[in-house]
Amino acid sequence: MRIRKTAAIVLGAAAFLLAWLRPMCAVSVDGTRLLGEWRLSDVEAARAEALAAAEEIARGETRLPELEYDTRWRFAASGRERSELTRAILGEAEGVARVWEVSVDGEAIGLAADRSALGEVLMAAIAEAAPPDSLRAGFSSEIALRELYVPEGAATDLMELSAMIRSLVRVTWVSSSL
Repeated sequence: MRIRKTAAIVLGAAAFLLAWLRPMCAVSVDGTRLLGEWRLSDVEAARAEALAAAEEIARGETRLPELEYDTRWRFAASGRERSELTRAILGEAEGVARVWEVSVDGEAIGLAADRSALGEVLMAAIAEAAPPDSLRAGFSSEIALRELYVPEGAATDLMELSAMIRSLVRVTWVSSSL
């Protein structure tokens, strides 16, 4: 009798654990490992979504990046968002470029291909406008970035984008002199 109860408890615990045990995949896109894990069904769905979007953006045939994944059994209901994986795959697809739409005070002015280079342009705009003895400086204009995926070559030239930003932004500063 005692063995039956113990066996029932062990089987019940095993069934409970198996109900929560899921195969999860760690994914690498073109050799770069992404943070997090996804269900195998999400990996396949993200790949199909990225392919459809890439064909639409590139306006024809395209090639997706190489995907590699390790499948491991994990206690998890789900991993990361599938849309995050789709964007990572899409950003590396042939004929597709990941860019940031730059808006100043709500007006879209162009597409930046390199977010860090854009940051340097913005810092240079502040440095040029603010006096050297200023304690703090910043923009009184609202600058917003929105991630987009466009056909390769559609980004605005950085020097042209820099000139547009400098003509539109307002820099404010606090000076140490009275």
